[in-house]
Amino acid sequence: MKKIVVFLMFFVHLGFAQDAIIPKDQMNSIRYEYNWKDETFLIINYRYPQDYCPYENYEELDKTYAWLTDKVYGKIDLSNIRNIYVYEDKLAAKPILDFTTHYDDVGHYFLKNFFDKKGNCIGLLIINSQGAYKYIIGDYSSKDIINITEALKIKE
Repeated sequence: MKKIVVFLMFFVHLGFAQDAIIPKDQMNSIRYEYNWKDETFLIINYRYPQDYCPYENYEELDKTYAWLTDKVYGKIDLSNIRNIYVYEDKLAAKPILDFTTHYDDVGHYFLKNFFDKKGNCIGLLIINSQGAYKYIIGDYSSKDIINITEALKIKE
């Protein structure tokens, strides 16, 4: 009997669980700072601070970007998706920052709210236009990105 009660409590709890949502004021700031207009999704390829990562993760950023563009994003339809790269260490990323595709982590927002876990080097955050989000700490693939965007599609 105890097992049934626990199961029912768990089931009822799941029924009321909500997706994680970024508050509207923070969404407005993200839209402004990272030039996110009308696209359905914002994909953030995040680079951790150098002292969080066990290796030098700010070397050859241009080669890493080219590899991701070709091998990961080359397999994804990016129409209606804003895909950017955000670097926590502004000084180390200075040569690649263009504030069009490559940005610094303004106010360390993404580090503080999603990626504050030492021992990591990269992460992925995907936000839909309503503020629902999912993220991955560590390596990710094109399949991960497709699965997350499918899970975050807005049901009308």
